[in-house]
Amino acid sequence: MRRIVIFILRLNIFIFSYILYLINLFFIYLKLKNISKKFFIYAAYFCSISFGVSYKLDKQNTLNLLENGIHISNHDNPLDIFVAQFIFKMPTITTVNKHLKKALPFFEISLRNFGHFTFNHIKLSHRKSAYIYLKKICKQKSKVLIYPSGSIYTSVEKRFSKSISKLSISNNLKVIAWKFRYIDKSKSNYVYDNNVLKFILMRFLSGRTVLMVEKVKIFSPNDYACEDKYNYNLKKFYIS
Repeated sequence: MRRIVIFILRLNIFIFSYILYLINLFFIYLKLKNISKKFFIYAAYFCSISFGVSYKLDKQNTLNLLENGIHISNHDNPLDIFVAQFIFKMPTITTVNKHLKKALPFFEISLRNFGHFTFNHIKLSHRKSAYIYLKKICKQKSKVLIYPSGSIYTSVEKRFSKSISKLSISNNLKVIAWKFRYIDKSKSNYVYDNNVLKFILMRFLSGRTVLMVEKVKIFSPNDYACEDKYNYNLKKFYIS
């Protein structure tokens, strides 16, 4: 009985988040970009709540989010989309459109309106375009979010992009490195097999998941003699 009640409650919250997303599209149509962004953020927040996710951020974490520079994070969980959209609220490069465009109408338009860059990581030309976009953002804006591992299938430990140190040095921007951890009391898994509806239903039936910040460290490009050493220390932050 309890699981049925939780399922119905989460389903209703999910529907509410979907309505917020549609309102975001309405304001995009009216060319009210900033208002649409707010609805997009809260749509992501309530959607995460419907999936049983709660956030544990202390005052220092909140202050770190205000830091100008290149924010990076470990990316090994399909729920990370909510971390990117609700917690960071910063432009990023993403492949999430590939997974969610069938469930969310005009999703790519919403992403671009927010400032995100969608690309196909398999194609070299797309990866080059994404890097050029990051260079542009680093020059024009004070904050950007980058996931060094690139996908939920490839962890930071296995692959760490050297683009982070390159962009940091060339633009003299600090790197604010975040390491997140999901505490799942139900011990349910997060396996995503490209079936969005299956994953949503699984989360409706899963236990509460607490997302917490394991650690944060700020790196300055001026502290390292060469790019290779800088990149090594950034990667070491995640594998130590």
